Amino acid sequence: MIHEKDILERKFNKALRGYDKVEVRYFLEMLAEEFGKLESRIKELEPIEKQLKQMDIKSPENIIKDAEERARKIVYDAEKLASDVLDATKHKKESEKEEIVKLQHRKNRLIQTLNDAIRKQADLLCFLKGDTEDGTPDPDNDESDWQKK
Repeated sequence: MIHEKDILERKFNKALRGYDKVEVRYFLEMLAEEFGKLESRIKELEPIEKQLKQMDIKSPENIIKDAEERARKIVYDAEKLASDVLDATKHKKESEKEEIVKLQHRKNRLIQTLNDAIRKQADLLCFLKGDTEDGTPDPDNDESDWQKK
């Protein structure tokens, strides 16, 4: 890299019919001054550049790409969660349906058992009263004799 000092100390060979020495010297001094300003600015900006690199500052394009990627991941995760919830809900619904069917079977068995018990009790009452199955008094059973005793 060329420095301000290099420009100012540069010597050229003398040649017949060459450029005007004063004009060349003036131009080199102007160039060296501008070069010096640029070198100073570079020295100011180098630490800032190092800090930015350490902070891992991203370009707007990279920030947008990262945001889009995160958005895709969020949508994917949300869809997966929704699917899992839906599957769990369907499974629970099926379990509940099966439980309802089991309870209906138990209810029907209980009703049947109660009907059987009621019928047996009715039969027993009929037997004890001496009635036949059709509700008429049994001629073989003389209830009146038993009640009298």
